[in-house]
Amino acid sequence: MTPLELLEALKGYCEEITKDMRMLARVPKNSTQAAERAPEVFVGNLPDKESEKKAAPYILLKLLTGKDDNEESICRVRIICVTFSKDKQENYIQCLNLVTRIRTKLLEDVVIDNHFSCQKPVEFIIYDDDLEVYQIGEIMTIWER
Repeated sequence: MTPLELLEALKGYCEEITKDMRMLARVPKNSTQAAERAPEVFVGNLPDKESEKKAAPYILLKLLTGKDDNEESICRVRIICVTFSKDKQENYIQCLNLVTRIRTKLLEDVVIDNHFSCQKPVEFIIYDDDLEVYQIGEIMTIWER
């Protein structure tokens, strides 16, 4: 298994299962109405430093470790979910909903792109850190091919 193939398949999968979600996003400078959209999905990193403030809501896929031997090929991937809202309670709920949507679908589908299977346990956390208008949640996954 190449890690990039897995991350690209997971990117497409996350885009598909979250495309109907409408989450709060930063209001563009020349607008007065709240913006809503589905989360964007990135592999590895955000495109640039300025994106850290403007990209939310987003999903960031990061490879943690990989292991290949004669019998199996395994990768551990962090799925980081970041949401935006000035209302801390609403932000927490948005982040929890996003993490829950992804986690639930992974446990239902198990195999993505006809190649990669998600192994149990699937662990998740919603961080308590005070990040002003952002909330971060994370899903830790193990993939086998």
